[in-house]
Amino acid sequence: MNGNTHHESAPVGFLLIGVGPHAQRTYIPHLGELEQRGEVTFGAVVDVKGKQDVVEATLQTTGLSPEVILVEPFSMDMPEHVSRQLDDAVTRLNISVVVVSTEPLAHKAYGLWALSKGLNVIMDKPISARVGSCSETEAAYGLAQDYLDLLKEYNKLQRQKSTIFLVNSHRRYHPGMRYVFQAIREAQQATGCPVTTVSSTHCDGMWRMPAEIIDQSYHTFNKGYGKVSHSGYHFLDSCYQFLKAGWSENKRPDRIEVVSSFIPPNGFLTALNTEDYRRLFGAQEYSKACKYTDEQLRRYMINMGEIDASIQITAYRDGDAVTLAQVNLQHNGFSKRSYLKPGKDLYKGIGRVRHESHEIKSGPLQTVVIDSRQANDKHDRSKKTTAELGSDNHYDIHRFRNSDFFDGDEGPLVSLDVDDLSQHYNQDRSGLYGENIKRGILDEAVSFVNGTMKIDEVTSNLPDHSVAAHLMAASYLSHIQRSQGLNPIISMDLTYLPNGEAQASMARPLPSSVVSAELEQAGQSSDTSLFQRIRRMSRIFSN
Repeated sequence: MNGNTHHESAPVGFLLIGVGPHAQRTYIPHLGELEQRGEVTFGAVVDVKGKQDVVEATLQTTGLSPEVILVEPFSMDMPEHVSRQLDDAVTRLNISVVVVSTEPLAHKAYGLWALSKGLNVIMDKPISARVGSCSETEAAYGLAQDYLDLLKEYNKLQRQKSTIFLVNSHRRYHPGMRYVFQAIREAQQATGCPVTTVSSTHCDGMWRMPAEIIDQSYHTFNKGYGKVSHSGYHFLDSCYQFLKAGWSENKRPDRIEVVSSFIPPNGFLTALNTEDYRRLFGAQEYSKACKYTDEQLRRYMINMGEIDASIQITAYRDGDAVTLAQVNLQHNGFSKRSYLKPGKDLYKGIGRVRHESHEIKSGPLQTVVIDSRQANDKHDRSKKTTAELGSDNHYDIHRFRNSDFFDGDEGPLVSLDVDDLSQHYNQDRSGLYGENIKRGILDEAVSFVNGTMKIDEVTSNLPDHSVAAHLMAASYLSHIQRSQGLNPIISMDLTYLPNGEAQASMARPLPSSVVSAELEQAGQSSDTSLFQRIRRMSRIFSN
């Protein structure tokens, strides 16, 4: 029995925290649809003081009328008076589900508060963010610790009642991904072969002007984190899901190593410099748009968040490498932006064009390819679009199989597009296919609270995000150690729950301040053995 089970006809009370561009485009319209159908009550929205005009304007365009609650801004720890405001709303409005869609620096605090009240949670990715993740060891490791802190409180709550804590890694809900996960499972069951290679690339063509990299607060770089924390979590999680689909008890890995390389804002500025911008946009116009000198840009961009990231993941069992994965995360790529001043919609209205591809090999038995590429940034969600290359909804899957080792007569190649997937999974393809899928997590929460879905049937619950959360932390730690001239390999151990979900762990590294002091001492010393010892610092951990 679920802890918050409703009568079948009783609508489920929702509280939305954060009314940013993503919530405006997804949660609010989807909650409006569910409320109209009588499945939910959209009780309240919460945002920070100073955003009242934005919140009210957003709601006015939808015709919805949830209560508006404004709180003081905060990040790491929730102030007591904010907690009291939220407690009161939960009681008055009979809230069962909290949707956390804030700046990710505040995710953990809202998550811990919701768990302390026994509520069900939907949380945007990433699970958390930390200021200085690109440069401070403690911040990078803190990403893993944030996950562990939330998991501890979630497990504690489960001893009293059954609740969900869904992480909105929405590619888990995508019919194309579900098809691929099943294809991987079939290959493993038919042949015994796990996934041996993964190559994933995501580029969103988000072209930020140099001054925007410094000043802009949405999907910010100026707090010391970037692409990995923006949309990168989706693809670290997808990589884990690909591997997991092909695991068997006697072949699943016991250890993972991570090595990353980042392109920072200063690297991007080197590739496309001020002279280039002046030539592309006109010297006078660019000078008006960029208030900083070259020297200021380079100084301010030091230790800012990553523009692009390349992450190599190696999975081992009993000391043998079994699986190689390469995850490429890029803001820097084909964009439709050709103007200096950004529009109001910083989520989709700035020339962003998605290119995404995955290639998953199960040894010599199977290769599955996913390819999804848009050519335009202006998407009309009210219209049905084609599935052709470059269209809003382009999404192709090609499955190559050594068919002599599989049952059935499908042959060596099966190709599917978004129309085939819609038909196969009975999905609506009007508007943007990917955004329609994002409602799946809300439907799942309603089904769970109403008692029609069991806890082990939900798609993206917190305990199954251990590997992705640790991969994210390890990606930043590897970059930091590489930047310090140390060993960039970050190792994590894997253990498994009875249901097959993997649990990751890694040792806590020495703080950046300690490493910096040791490196400085080594640089001043003629003792080469001391310098060599420090270069192996990544293997030395505090107790």
